[in-house]
Amino acid sequence: MSARLSPAASLLRNSKLFALPPTIALPPKSPTSDQISSSDTATTKYPQHAAINTTVVSHNYGDWGFKRPLPAKSTRSTNNPVVRLVQGIDTPEQIADFESAADHVLTLRKFQELNIGIQHMPVQLDNKSFLTDPYAKRMHNGVFRSSHDNTTNLVSSAHTRASASSVWPNVKPEEIFDALPEKIKRKQIEIEQATEPVKQEEGEAQLLAATKKQSRPIKPLRWRYAGPSLVKISGQEFDEYLRRISDKERELLDKRIRQDLVEEKTRLARESGQRDKTFTQTDITEGEVKEQMRYLRNEPRKFGPIIAEILDLPEVESEIPGRTKDLADLWEYGRSTLAAGEWSSRGPPRTHPSAGLSYIHTNNHVNNDPKYGPQSSRNVTVARVVKARAKGSASRVHVGLAGFIVPPMEARHDSKLEYMPKPGGNKVALRPTVAYVHSSGAVRLHAEHTDWTVDENDRAVSSAERAERSQGRDLQQPRGVAPAPRMSSTPMPRLSQLNSSRRADLSPDVDDFWASS
Repeated sequence: MSARLSPAASLLRNSKLFALPPTIALPPKSPTSDQISSSDTATTKYPQHAAINTTVVSHNYGDWGFKRPLPAKSTRSTNNPVVRLVQGIDTPEQIADFESAADHVLTLRKFQELNIGIQHMPVQLDNKSFLTDPYAKRMHNGVFRSSHDNTTNLVSSAHTRASASSVWPNVKPEEIFDALPEKIKRKQIEIEQATEPVKQEEGEAQLLAATKKQSRPIKPLRWRYAGPSLVKISGQEFDEYLRRISDKERELLDKRIRQDLVEEKTRLARESGQRDKTFTQTDITEGEVKEQMRYLRNEPRKFGPIIAEILDLPEVESEIPGRTKDLADLWEYGRSTLAAGEWSSRGPPRTHPSAGLSYIHTNNHVNNDPKYGPQSSRNVTVARVVKARAKGSASRVHVGLAGFIVPPMEARHDSKLEYMPKPGGNKVALRPTVAYVHSSGAVRLHAEHTDWTVDENDRAVSSAERAERSQGRDLQQPRGVAPAPRMSSTPMPRLSQLNSSRRADLSPDVDDFWASS
């Protein structure tokens, strides 16, 4: 029987004190000479504090699971009872400093309604060209792929150089055979056994070359590293990091240099015909290690990847003049482990690349409309025009979609994008295309124009539905009732003209009737 807990231990165990994650600091602002506009009440790029919810019954009593109830007057007057603690779970004044967390919670709900997955943005496509290039849209990789979603540099967790399967994108190429059904496995083995073997001389060379080509592992593509990003920290922070380097990292550097020297000596011995001669790290002298260190210091392109691998630092952007900035050019030593190309110049993200917004692994799915069936494109969403262009100008506009500002869109001849005084603001129908998280934590959501319109109920209406509505209004017209006449441009006749024309149309019988009466 376990010992009985003390009142203090029981209070801590049942409290949310240990369930709340630490506060996430906002990214530092880059120095600039331009005017900066900031607001204390504006929604931040990402939530810094955890959002806390409670049940309906507990909400009526003001019970949120804290040390003391929250004021009911400030928590019951909202339709979204979600709070966050700003200064911690308690203060010296014995109050809980809280505020509403509905801004980020509602943004999350709106974004999940788009049914779009988070993707990586390659460095060569981190511009406006991918909005119009149909081939560029297919080059985006999901953040949950097994080849990109890694946090360590273990070779066992990396994918091989064999091409990934389009049927099972989340299965490693070397594990595809194990995932096959037993019937297909037996058939594959029979085919391999029935195949005529190659010659003994050529077979060994072919199998050796095929094994080296297919099973040569590469480093896993990662989004988290143990060391800091050199493009994010300042000079003072870098000096502080150097002072924290222990003797363990220096020993690893010494072993790495000795291992490289052993491999180099073994290679030279085999080239000279001494195939049986082997070397170990004990055969390397201190003088050879110092000489190699002196050589590497003069070759930063070779020494940099070694330091980055030992200290587990992310790669930085290549600065070789006249060469393309590609992942292959980051290190000439052959190290490229970044899951996204844009991180080479901005650093890895602060959180997971998905940021918890969406857990959809791929965007290769079809939206099934209950009335029109499977759709060839994404659903259209109603967006609000936040910053319209002046009437008659060709300036760009800013549109708010699902709680995020879409990047400036190209000018179009669309009256909804022009400034017009309208209650609630102008709205436009857009189709979301790409969503990714910037290395600073900001969400980038791109959309494209459509031929859909927004009706009086703020609902997106397609051109086919508009045609059905107009046809339905014609069918709803009662039989025998003529449609309302159109307004004519002829002037209205005078009263004397109407009386004269009326008497001219009367028959003689009618005249006799009026005369007798």
